Amino acid sequence: MKKKSLVLGLILLCTLVAFGQEKEEKKTIVVESVYILPKRGMSDKFEKAIKAHNDKFHPEGDHVAGLRIVDYGEKAGWYVWIMGPTTYAALDNRPTKQNGHDEDWDKNIEPLVEKYGAVNLWNFNEKLSFGMDLVKNAKHYEAWAVDIKRGQYYRFKAIAEKLMKTSESLGVAFLVFNNPLHTPGGADVGLVWNFDSYDSWSQDIGFMNAYEKLYGKGTWQNMIDEWFDIMVDYNAELRSKVH
Repeated sequence: MKKKSLVLGLILLCTLVAFGQEKEEKKTIVVESVYILPKRGMSDKFEKAIKAHNDKFHPEGDHVAGLRIVDYGEKAGWYVWIMGPTTYAALDNRPTKQNGHDEDWDKNIEPLVEKYGAVNLWNFNEKLSFGMDLVKNAKHYEAWAVDIKRGQYYRFKAIAEKLMKTSESLGVAFLVFNNPLHTPGGADVGLVWNFDSYDSWSQDIGFMNAYEKLYGKGTWQNMIDEWFDIMVDYNAELRSKVH
């Protein structure tokens, strides 16, 4: 009996170790975003300076970075510098003074900046998302920062799962990002959709019909009612990819 117990114990231990290793290997994907407002009349120079900086210090890889401009929304005219998708390990080893990274930013970009805005981290929720590549290659996208009522994330998750499946059926991206840092009145989640032109953005792509095709007649309005019940508020932006 003792021998059997020992064998069972070893099997259980090996199983737990294997499970732990699998969990370790599944690293959180994170995106860092920084709002930057260039000085008046310096937008073109700012875009070129950021591109040169990104090409040199943030090419494809763990520290890949890009630039977006907010076309419409509360921060219209601001730019969003984005690093990622990447990992937290990459944040620990980000370029700083090595090879002149900080010097390049201070010399070529800083003189063109009027002011900096919020710096945020966003954890990519792979289980609730579809179409990361669509967003990466899109000319435009819509981004929502959503404040959810406390204790209602489980209801948001159920809604997001259905919205993701509906988006997938239409071939449209639906990305969910969780905010790992709590700030009073701040957003809990970020949502992102891609679009190719403002003309296409203004048109109905049949999302409601696609949703009800999957979940039944009348379910769209039920979802809208529940959405407003769990949400405090949200902030929407329309952005364009610069590079």
